[in-house]
Amino acid sequence: MKWLIHASLIILALASIGLAQPQKTAQNEARELWLVRAQNLTSDLLKDGADLSNMQRAVLWGKLAQHWWREDPKRARTWILNAIEVVEPVPNKESPEERQIRIGTAQALLAIVTPLDEKLSNRLLTVLSPDKSVEYDGGGTAFALIDAAIRILEDDPKRAAELGAQALRTGRPTNLDPLLYGLRARDPKLADSLFVQALALAKQDRGGMFTNILTYIAFPEQRGRSGNLPVPPDSLRIQLLQILMSLVTDRPASGENSNCGAVTWLAPLFGEFERLLPQQWPILRQAINTCQSASPEIQQRLKYNSSPQLDTVESLLRAAEEAKDLEVRTSYKYRAADLAYENKEYELALKILDDLSTEERELMAESWRSARGGWAADGAVEHYKNGRFREMNLMLDAVPSDLQPLAKAEFIQRLPEQTGSETGPITQILNDAITGLRRSSTPAEEKYNWYFPLIHATVKYQPAEANAVLKDAIASLNQVKDGRPLDQPDYFFGYMGPPLLELDEFVVKDALASLTLVQTRTQLRLSLLAATMQRLKSISRN
Repeated sequence: MKWLIHASLIILALASIGLAQPQKTAQNEARELWLVRAQNLTSDLLKDGADLSNMQRAVLWGKLAQHWWREDPKRARTWILNAIEVVEPVPNKESPEERQIRIGTAQALLAIVTPLDEKLSNRLLTVLSPDKSVEYDGGGTAFALIDAAIRILEDDPKRAAELGAQALRTGRPTNLDPLLYGLRARDPKLADSLFVQALALAKQDRGGMFTNILTYIAFPEQRGRSGNLPVPPDSLRIQLLQILMSLVTDRPASGENSNCGAVTWLAPLFGEFERLLPQQWPILRQAINTCQSASPEIQQRLKYNSSPQLDTVESLLRAAEEAKDLEVRTSYKYRAADLAYENKEYELALKILDDLSTEERELMAESWRSARGGWAADGAVEHYKNGRFREMNLMLDAVPSDLQPLAKAEFIQRLPEQTGSETGPITQILNDAITGLRRSSTPAEEKYNWYFPLIHATVKYQPAEANAVLKDAIASLNQVKDGRPLDQPDYFFGYMGPPLLELDEFVVKDALASLTLVQTRTQLRLSLLAATMQRLKSISRN
């Protein structure tokens, strides 16, 4: 009997191995296909590099190394070394413009290399050390150091703090806030130390942009950011308030030609001044009273900036009716519309926007256009989820005609991945968006940003039309006169790669080859390579 049991177990084990083997083989084959695709893209990118400037080619090598670091570390390291060797030498007769380009390239490489290899990162830091023989603004380097610190923050908070400190010794980085928020959530002591160093810089430029950034870090809720963000201890917040208080005490407010501008700017923090600096609060209170008496406009702005108690749509609209100043009145109305939007009262939010006067809309400029189309798209998505197709169509069709294709494209983009069986209404809106974009007078610089998200939806709902949408996207890109340098942030192209993976590889290859600007072609291929490597990574995990 025992031999029968053992034989059965052996048979079951062999059967399981036999079942697993085809699955493993299929996974390996899929991985091999994606790896070949990534290698082909990389070959095309290296060919593009031959048409780029030396500095842009160095950035390309850095980005290729970033994507291949895990799969092929030897080749990736060679690319980084080649890139560093481009920016390290200082030419004998380097013009200020040439130096600026070389330093900018090194800054872009620093953000790429720092998470990968500390020694190579240190070589770039040497390149970026200010040269006393040449006038040089270290602000860009400080920004790059913070960017590099943010990239390694999760894995190495201590190293991130060190880079942050180096950035503060180099300049006044205005991107400090995400680093300090993240650092405080992981290691408050490191965050406190870095904030103290930032305070020392703020004392040297009390009314500058850097000091303003620190108020967002120390008082995010009062500055309109999420109240859940971690903040420094009150002892450090008091030090910042004392720096800000000096803006008032150094030159007392007297109305005209006074510090009323600073007093108005500080209005959202009045409650914190009263709580944390009670002994100095009367001085600020006197300055507030003086400024309120100076002119009705200042009085209105102070009321607007210090009015968090206006927390309903109705109270904000009433305040708008009382406001005489155009900017203050418009701000109240927009706050009311935004609050209605946050409460998912989409019809009310859109009505407030539509009721704005011509002058008020002009003051909001692009913000009005963005909100009018985006909020309608969100409202239409909500109607779709609840099966209110008539209301969905009415909301989108009410968008001004010049914005309607963009609003419908946003609706398609914001739909949940699982949309249910009722796809007819989606298909109609998708067709309207594509047709509208083709006819739209929207500048080519903006239009291609809408075509690429539509590719994903077209593959899903109307796959036969997907290649035509890709052709439209490429045509709009070819109308753009200037390519975006590779050392600039890639969020413009970063989301364009994944939709291209859903199309035929050779159709995409031919489409990208038809792009006339080498920088644009390179950016898009890099985006596609990033999506390909991500797919390769996901297969390897399974």
